Amino acid sequence: MSGDFVRVTRRPTSDELLARLSELVPGFGAAWPGSLFVEEDGSFTVHGVFSELSSYVRDHFATITEDTWRSLFRYVEQCVSTDAHSEAGVSNAACTCFLENIAGEGELSRIVSPHLGPESRKYFDQWNG
Repeated sequence: MSGDFVRVTRRPTSDELLARLSELVPGFGAAWPGSLFVEEDGSFTVHGVFSELSSYVRDHFATITEDTWRSLFRYVEQCVSTDAHSEAGVSNAACTCFLENIAGEGELSRIVSPHLGPESRKYFDQWNG
């Protein structure tokens, strides 16, 4: 994995996060409207977006390309490095609602492992036992 990560200096809103992940992971945006993480008023959180992404990735990992994995985990690393000590921020969401959910998933975990950045790996490895 390349060491060319750029620290995200501003936390993305839930809408921005959904848009970016939809760009990075083909098919994810189309799957979003059926998400259980969308409230009745249409609102959603960054935690909900990453939770839905973890379900999507678990269901579709065999069709995700190497380029998509690389781009996705480059962005996840940026998110993890954003606000590491916040329980409400995008870093917490990326760790607890995405990395934790895909760790310990056999073949999926083996596929994503080479694409993890250093901060993502620290968290992932704690759950990938």
